[in-house]
Amino acid sequence: MMRTKFLYIVLFLVTLFQWSCTEPYEIETVIYENVLVVESTITDEMKPQIVKLSRTSPLENVDVLLESNATVHVSSSDGQNYEFYWNNDLGYYVSYNPFNAQPNISYTLSINTADGKNYTSSPVVLPPRVEMEQIYAETITDPNQKKDGVQVLVNTTDPTGNSKYFRYEYEETYKIVAPNPTKYYTQIIDYNPDEGTYKIILSPRIPEEICYSTEISTGITQASTSDFSENKVFRFPVRYLSKLDSKIQTRYSLLVKQYVQSVEAFTFYKIIKDLGSIQSLLSQGQPGYASGNMVSETNPEEKVLGFFEASSMTSKRIYFNYDDFGFKKPPYFVECEILQYDYYKGPSPFGFNEREALYDRITYDDYQVLSVNSRLVYRIVQPECSVCTYFSSNVKPDFWED
Repeated sequence: MMRTKFLYIVLFLVTLFQWSCTEPYEIETVIYENVLVVESTITDEMKPQIVKLSRTSPLENVDVLLESNATVHVSSSDGQNYEFYWNNDLGYYVSYNPFNAQPNISYTLSINTADGKNYTSSPVVLPPRVEMEQIYAETITDPNQKKDGVQVLVNTTDPTGNSKYFRYEYEETYKIVAPNPTKYYTQIIDYNPDEGTYKIILSPRIPEEICYSTEISTGITQASTSDFSENKVFRFPVRYLSKLDSKIQTRYSLLVKQYVQSVEAFTFYKIIKDLGSIQSLLSQGQPGYASGNMVSETNPEEKVLGFFEASSMTSKRIYFNYDDFGFKKPPYFVECEILQYDYYKGPSPFGFNEREALYDRITYDDYQVLSVNSRLVYRIVQPECSVCTYFSSNVKPDFWED
């Protein structure tokens, strides 16, 4: 979608060429421009690799402006060529065939946008693979950091000393048990707005009380051993959860992914984070941009934001329950309040109409019926408290362990 251009003063412009982690970078003031954003990490996993393309937007616009209809491919120094297609549902480009980055082979990303502009990355190579040694969780109480809960930590050692730069992502999955499951589907028929009468039909249903939600980490989390005497990542914190976090109300799982980075990729992501603690490269409402390893072949003066990298990846998963740490059960995701309405109580002297309130709650707020007695007194509750599929999925993940 084309957007009206206007001038916006951007505070920082970072120009990076051949960096090290301690080199200073130049800061300039520029005018807001519509800049292509490239985000792609190919790994040594055999899988469909992805490329994310978007456009920058002014600070006040939080929308991600996706760049579709481009021709995207990755070529390798051994003569391979991997084509990518636009996946409209996912919002990024996916390789037609799975592939994995190989050691001692360089890879180059090429992009041809719908408006006929060509972009190319500098060649990148796969850093040495380093296995993540350990992932574990401990209780933490730190008033200075306002922490009282669980800290998930990572240990990694590279005895060769060849890998010093790491980036971490995680996928968290947690089990949800609805506190007030219902046994009924509810349907209202024969509504008469003039008289305020209607019928409620209850039909049997299998309670949907157990669900599983998965969320992917945002932000940039990195670790470096370049300043340490040992090439070891020790007790590095990758995820903190308050003991009151509803995600650990029953059972919680965390999959941590460790990416070994080149010094250039590490420095680029570090500067992106320092510029404004943005969630990712695709969060374009940021106060500046870092020029990475992508260039415009059409116009060498054109600015391009982003980085194409090859990275070796390892992962480990951990499970725990809230009571593993002696915590009290955290509160549910919403405060559940069971309401009771009498169908036969119409307008009262004070103007409150229970029959009308019952209709409104079921019709407009999707409240669920828990029970009804012979006098048509209904007990109802918010849908989130009764049917977990209202905000989650009842499909149990293949990897889940109870």
